[in-house]
Amino acid sequence: MRYLLHKTQFDELQARQEYLFDTFHLYFLPGKPEGSYIPLIPVGVKGPDVLFITGHTNYVLEHMEQNCCQIPESIIVITSCMGQKFKKYVSKKKAIYAPNSKGIFCCLHNGAPYGFNFNISDAELDFYNAGGNIWSRLKAAYRKL
Repeated sequence: MRYLLHKTQFDELQARQEYLFDTFHLYFLPGKPEGSYIPLIPVGVKGPDVLFITGHTNYVLEHMEQNCCQIPESIIVITSCMGQKFKKYVSKKKAIYAPNSKGIFCCLHNGAPYGFNFNISDAELDFYNAGGNIWSRLKAAYRKL
């Protein structure tokens, strides 16, 4: 399991690490940069075969275009607006999940009222608040493309 944070969100690093700890009960440390992304990797465990990518649609599209074939994880969870744009990356080897939003966009909210020090998406809030394991949380917050 890895969590990719775009370099434009680097000021959110500590807050994202806290979110990940609260969600997974694992510490995540930054790894070697991967293009414009900083991977956060869980300490001590490999975790499930899932890659989480956050960022504005244009940044995530650029990363996917350049790296999709090299991504080792078979499940990619994208937290970005316009999730349908990522449908072209679905294959027999890769399952792609995008926010389970009613409209085209995945809304962002000031995270402070929710206890987070970053702007948080509806999908991230739903994932955080859903009960159960990673798979039930994934189904509650994202849809498979």
